[in-house]
Amino acid sequence: MAGIWKILKSIVKFIQGLGTITIGFLVILVIAVALMGRKAEPKPSVPDGAVLVLWPNGAIVEQAQYPDPLESLFSKYRSTPPQTSVHDILRALKRAKDDKHIRALALITDSMSGAAQAHLHEIAAAIRDFKTSGKKVYALSTAYSQGGYLLAAQADKVYMNPAGSVLLTGFGSYPLYFKSFLDKIEANVHIFRVGTYKSAVEPFMRDDMSPAAKEANTAFLGALWSQYQASIVKARGLEPDALDKDVANMPSKMREAEGNFAELAVQNKLVDQLAPRATWRKALMAEYGADKSGLSFKQIRVEQYLAATDKPKKAGHDIAVITAQGEIVGGSGPISVTAAETVVGYIRNARHNPKTAAIVLRVDSPGGSVVASELIRQELAAAQAQGIPVIASMGPVAASGGYWICSTADQIWAEPSTITGSIGIFGMIPTFEKTLDKIGVHSDGVGTSPLADGYNITRAMNDETKDIIQQSIESGYREFLTHVAKGRKMSLKDVDKIAQGRVWIGTKAAELGLVDHLGGFDKAVEAAAEAAKVGKDYRVVFYRDKPNTLKQMVAQLFGSTIETDAPRTYGYSTSTSLSPVLNAAMKLKKEARMLANFNDPLGEYALCLTCEVR
Repeated sequence: MAGIWKILKSIVKFIQGLGTITIGFLVILVIAVALMGRKAEPKPSVPDGAVLVLWPNGAIVEQAQYPDPLESLFSKYRSTPPQTSVHDILRALKRAKDDKHIRALALITDSMSGAAQAHLHEIAAAIRDFKTSGKKVYALSTAYSQGGYLLAAQADKVYMNPAGSVLLTGFGSYPLYFKSFLDKIEANVHIFRVGTYKSAVEPFMRDDMSPAAKEANTAFLGALWSQYQASIVKARGLEPDALDKDVANMPSKMREAEGNFAELAVQNKLVDQLAPRATWRKALMAEYGADKSGLSFKQIRVEQYLAATDKPKKAGHDIAVITAQGEIVGGSGPISVTAAETVVGYIRNARHNPKTAAIVLRVDSPGGSVVASELIRQELAAAQAQGIPVIASMGPVAASGGYWICSTADQIWAEPSTITGSIGIFGMIPTFEKTLDKIGVHSDGVGTSPLADGYNITRAMNDETKDIIQQSIESGYREFLTHVAKGRKMSLKDVDKIAQGRVWIGTKAAELGLVDHLGGFDKAVEAAAEAAKVGKDYRVVFYRDKPNTLKQMVAQLFGSTIETDAPRTYGYSTSTSLSPVLNAAMKLKKEARMLANFNDPLGEYALCLTCEVR
């Protein structure tokens, strides 16, 4: 899509270059006429007795990026992966529960490419809450991933295509390790860290996972798997150890099912009925009536439902939601990363808004730059100094720098499956003097002090520089402990015992005092309103980037949208699952992107590389 925008911008520059007011006026007039000539799309309406269709597209995230409006016209140039906001899903389910026009919920996960455990559990809880209204829930997917099945299991009836499968494998953490590669190119990676369990640097100093990292990872992965199993067995009425037995006995059970994954899912009581699309579509038509086409059941998608039922809320106060999503980096950036200057700007705008009664910091971040993390924490502290309560709401991950920015909060809320802690920092500076020497490239010169070439990656790092950096890392760790101790009202000694870079899940973090309450985003918002003493007189305002003006205009011209990117044709989605080869390639790409985001001015990071579990 970048090429298309370059062409459009070139055209704009050409028009500007013509340099006449008349031609410029004519261009503006043509655009205005085109916009006025377009009929505004009517606001969708909710059919009486409809089935709400929840069909997440792409990855489920905190805040979805605005899709490029031209990508729908030039699909082969598509560069933005689809995303679905977890808050849109939760809002729709909560609203539909008591909506007399909605009679049931249909869930399809075939287009869902990934979701973190905390998001899945939060959606699963919302589905269970929807069912308390007496309305039925149907799972209708072709096949179920491990994440998708957590949602499907909450349904009253689980359909699956005879060609499908339910493959539950448990959770694992298998980072890539680069020491031998670095040795082969003779790169010197200088590691500075504090914390027995701070394993983020291990890929650069080992070829395997250390015993300490295995101990910590086994503990939190086991706890997450226990939570996952508990949700499934309760929803499906299975024995407590049913899933463990299914996984352990998979080869023999597959032989019993004659190698058929679909039959195995039925035998394991994970699926109620194997049926092609025509079968379940006909069943739902018989139960809920046909749509206008007469080809499917009466329905409305979540995106349409929200558009039809959204009503601006008038309130005297705002609960400002600031989202920290992705790695914490310096400078400005998109919603996919927690860019310090961008997030600080949102916080500043919120605290200078006279209507802001409280701030909810919503976090899904494994951390990153120490300096960037501290800038965000300082701005939150400035809001508190003004008398504005700050409530931290931890989503899937709030670890290392993600915990650092939460440390000043008046209250910290987390999901039971939130991955948090990892309180520790590290420094990492590679030098390539030996690599360059192998190809005949050398560095030499003079400086005014021994430190003049201290950070020169083409030269060996001297002992003075190493000593300074290690002292800085240890000071940074003490600062981290101090922020946590102050915010949690604990002693430095007690914080250090549960820090050391160790990763915890939400339930254990609550026991240790790193978290105040277990609960989702809505609970955190309610706590913020209570802390601000505004009762029910508030609205929730998400601070985020605004769509590019040019893209908005093009979207209007071509009838596209920058607000949703969901599947349009019900029942004929293309799965976004990746092959194992592509998964490995994407993992390498993600590792490279994370390294590219290492832009801390002091080379110091509070980052958890093993905290993503999907």
